[in-house]
Amino acid sequence: MMNAAAHALTVLLCCCAISANAATEQLSETGYDVTIRPGDKITLANGSVVMTNAQSHESIVNDKTGEQSSEWCNFDSLLDEKGALVQYVGYCTRIHDNGDLMWSSFTGTTAEAPSPFTIIGGTGRFSGAAGSGITTTTSTRGDGLGTTFKNVGTLTVK
Repeated sequence: MMNAAAHALTVLLCCCAISANAATEQLSETGYDVTIRPGDKITLANGSVVMTNAQSHESIVNDKTGEQSSEWCNFDSLLDEKGALVQYVGYCTRIHDNGDLMWSSFTGTTAEAPSPFTIIGGTGRFSGAAGSGITTTTSTRGDGLGTTFKNVGTLTVK
């Protein structure tokens, strides 16, 4: 159940190396996600469950350049009374070796369905960045706490 949310996060997320003269770049990257905090369980009156304050860590590799970055994602999930994932939402902070940050948000409904992400800014070369794309899970670890995923989309920098 948390794997689906962690996957999305992995969502989530997004990014690539940018050439100095490009304003918009196609994103293509592979990510490796591990849920490091499954979150707090809050049971609602109708039997649904909110898992809040979950956290995952991703290692991201740009498919074109090989550039690597580290990403921390925080998310909440809504599960129905039977424990099936209904919806998840979260945000990620990507950290590049030079100290530049990039922030993104994501939402989704299942680990199997592609989930959208939105780039919402950053620092350094990602100051004022915008973009969006889709995250797709390509494999899930046996314990459900890790995934391999693919991000594709676009990134526009000022």
